[in-house]
Amino acid sequence: MNVLITGGTGLIGRALTRSLLADGHKVWLLTRDPQRATSNLPQGVTAAGWDGRTAQGWGELASEMHAIVNLAGVNMASWPWTEARKQSFWNSRVWAGQAVAEAVRLAKKKPAVLIQSSGINHYGLRGAAATESTPAADDFLARLTVAWEFSSRPVEELGVRRAVIRTAVVLSGDSAILKLMELPARLFFGGRLGSGGQALPWIHIADEVGAIRFLLDEERA
Repeated sequence: MNVLITGGTGLIGRALTRSLLADGHKVWLLTRDPQRATSNLPQGVTAAGWDGRTAQGWGELASEMHAIVNLAGVNMASWPWTEARKQSFWNSRVWAGQAVAEAVRLAKKKPAVLIQSSGINHYGLRGAAATESTPAADDFLARLTVAWEFSSRPVEELGVRRAVIRTAVVLSGDSAILKLMELPARLFFGGRLGSGGQALPWIHIADEVGAIRFLLDEERA
């Protein structure tokens, strides 16, 4: 299977790439710096350049792919969240989804499936269980997930199966947030934060990759 991954140099993308290669699949990554990415990627991965907002220069690859996994977006584990930074969170995700949809529209042969990343921030801080059909909350992150998911929706009208994966915080030994949480513990300041009632849904990187692999293979998803 030929798989194209946007945002493939991030935590999830790197782990997904290793998993796909281990099973004999071929992987292409879209990145702003192909030369740098190639030096840090496993052997057998092809890196293609893109600007993060259009299909120019790489769109023809869509015709060769069985699947596209859209993980692109500025890392949100960075502070402070200024208005400019929040806008970069928004633009990087929405523009990437629109670019992927445009590439699929122009493709002579359509990929079978598009996996669109999103976040559980869609539900807000409800303090109660939520399902896929639970309406979105009304805060910045929730509105971002709505726009993010909508950005690639046009591929469905082209007959491409699209699966949206709303992801929690992804933890692994390499994840930035885990390193931040580890620091106070190493300084003997570990313990609950605030009242201790704040929710922090999370998923291990192995389970995240497994979920994406399931969505790639399961035609009913």
